[in-house]
Amino acid sequence: MATHPHLHASALPFPKLKRAVWLAMASMTMFFLALTYAYLQRHGLASGWMSPRLTEILSANTCLLLASSIALHRGRQFLAGRGLDGAVRWTAAALGLGVAFLLGQAEAWRVLWQAGVYLAQNPNSGFFYLVTAAHAAHLAVALGLMVWVLMRLWRGRLPPDRPLLMDVTAIFWHCLDITWIYVFAVLLVYRG
Repeated sequence: MATHPHLHASALPFPKLKRAVWLAMASMTMFFLALTYAYLQRHGLASGWMSPRLTEILSANTCLLLASSIALHRGRQFLAGRGLDGAVRWTAAALGLGVAFLLGQAEAWRVLWQAGVYLAQNPNSGFFYLVTAAHAAHLAVALGLMVWVLMRLWRGRLPPDRPLLMDVTAIFWHCLDITWIYVFAVLLVYRG
């Protein structure tokens, strides 16, 4: 397909980078589906590790992650409307909420450790540690992207007519939100 020399890649209907991110998100989704499938296959092997306190922490963390997604979406809206100050504020809020989510996940691990629930203790708690660590690793990458977006916004180097970096970061972030909601639902329905 020939393109006009003055068109930027993000001005195309669906840039290659966005396609690559969607493919990466599909493989990430398959990874988490495989983890939860393994969890469900071994579910009956051990129980009693997920306390009401842990459920409260994970519920609060889920709210933080959803709020960060809303904030990032608002940042994208402000960028599209050429409101760079609003884009900076909302993206910074999304970043802060994302970091708070990670800190909340660390608190969930601490609660488990204090209760004497360790990685190798039973298959269900092992799954929890594995899936939350994998999700946190993906989230750390997304937070790094968000920092990059924020720095470019702050310096005025993320033009509203070429928001590809913001778009790619938002796709990644929202997919991580959906993935977490799915994992959390599995944990709630099939708690050990």
